[in-house]
Amino acid sequence: MAMFSKNRYAAAAWLLASLSSTAAHAAPSAPQAVEAQADKLIRQRLADAGLEQPDIKLQSLPPRDLPSACAAPWLAEASDSRAFSRMRFDIACPASGWRGVFIVRAAVSARVAVAARDLPSGAALSAEDISWARRPVTDSADLFGSSAPPIGLAPRGAIRQDQALRRRQLQPPQWVKRGDIVNITIRQNGIEVSNAGEALANGREGETIRVRSPASGKILRARVSAEGEVTPLE
Repeated sequence: MAMFSKNRYAAAAWLLASLSSTAAHAAPSAPQAVEAQADKLIRQRLADAGLEQPDIKLQSLPPRDLPSACAAPWLAEASDSRAFSRMRFDIACPASGWRGVFIVRAAVSARVAVAARDLPSGAALSAEDISWARRPVTDSADLFGSSAPPIGLAPRGAIRQDQALRRRQLQPPQWVKRGDIVNITIRQNGIEVSNAGEALANGREGETIRVRSPASGKILRARVSAEGEVTPLE
């Protein structure tokens, strides 16, 4: 009977130790918890920008006083994620109340729009001007994915072949030049009325310029709505 009790207690102790070991292995470590949050955040940013085929490599730098373990799941939250190359994550152990900061460095690349050839300044882009290639990503919002290519935008300056196309390098094309005769168009309730006017300034898509009506001599403010066309704001 004594031998049976010893064997039973030994088996129970072994089972408890096994379960504890399994739970310890199942719970992510602090670096794993931080890197999981960093990976999720970066992938969401890339998805929001329409960038495909992401490749993400992470390096996490823990605080010096990081505990070796936490009795509860680690809590990780981004406190500064403006630059993928250096992000800050707050990390906490709810069981002990310990808190610290991880630095995470991410090397990120994705499939983005690049110049298919040398592009001159000012010429609106067509589909033939754009190709797709993997490039490093430091600011996902500044790049273009295949879901929204920069067709119709114009380079502010010359762009070399294979260079990534960035939003800050592009702008809407100039649809109106100073001195041009433009259509002043009003659309309301399915009715369209147009009159000729003289542009008093250059204008790109969506910009507001001054236009003179030759018939009345009145100067009005209008938004550039199409090539050679403006819509009055007053």
